[in-house]
Amino acid sequence: LDSPVTNAEIERAIKQAKALFAFCSENISNQAFWLGYAEMFATYDWFENYVEHLAQVTPEKVLEAAQTYLHPNNRVVGFYTPEGG
Repeated sequence: LDSPVTNAEIERAIKQAKALFAFCSENISNQAFWLGYAEMFATYDWFENYVEHLAQVTPEKVLEAAQTYLHPNNRVVGFYTPEGG
């Protein structure tokens, strides 16, 4: 959590997110789903401006978010133990 991701990684992630968003918004049923989903956790504006907001992602912002939210004290670790073994 000490060094930012590269611009190439950000660009690749944004390209994938745009493609997924376009694919998932292709038909009216999926558009309705996303509009309703966006209203549950944000606003209609989130859906309308998603692609534009992706362009604002920078390596520095990703690093800042990682350092804020991916702190070791916030981790939850679980162990799965197979039954009968």
